[in-house]
Amino acid sequence: MADKYQIHEYIKTGKFQLAEQAINENPSLNLIADDDGRYPIHWACSMNQLPLVKTLAFKKNIDVDELLDHSGWTALHIAASVGNSDVVDVLMACEPTPDVNLKTGQGTTALHLAISKKNLNVVKKLVIEYKCKVNEKDRSGYTPLIRASSIGLGSVVRLLNDHKVNVNSTDRYGWTALHHAAAEGHGDVAKLLVELGANINAKNDENQSASDVCVDEKVRTFIFG
Repeated sequence: MADKYQIHEYIKTGKFQLAEQAINENPSLNLIADDDGRYPIHWACSMNQLPLVKTLAFKKNIDVDELLDHSGWTALHIAASVGNSDVVDVLMACEPTPDVNLKTGQGTTALHLAISKKNLNVVKKLVIEYKCKVNEKDRSGYTPLIRASSIGLGSVVRLLNDHKVNVNSTDRYGWTALHHAAAEGHGDVAKLLVELGANINAKNDENQSASDVCVDEKVRTFIFG
């Protein structure tokens, strides 16, 4: 091809059959990164193209973990963020098996990303089936539990708790999951965290308890009495 990024354009513009044909004719195209460092498999995951992901993922000499874009994202990070559990399965079946706990440049794992986008099916798959680590911190010190608590995902809080999460882990500013739930007004989640053993007296770096950062008096009363 005259344009070395033509396969990327095929995928981004929905010309998936042309992309697959090009890869089958010249597998080395699989290892060409665009100006953002993204490989064809990144774009196939972004576009939710399961058949094309299969074609790209199982070409010889492909290590999914080594195909990083400029932000340190692998195809697995993208699949978790997009929320396609079938694509996650395909990627995890690659040889060598991708590191499910691999972090992006911001320190986020696939689990962090799936939680942030509320992709609950992927969250369950990563935790239950692929047994990812549940206490990893990103560069802000956020654990998956802190992320789930800050956006009010009670079901994820319960799931993580069932897999030995540290309920009192803190971010880089000393905030616990309980601090975040209270500050965002997620009373039900905050109440759940207390039931699961969250320390209501824990102080952040500014000597504030979760009650101190609670945004609403009704929520404060509901959680702390």
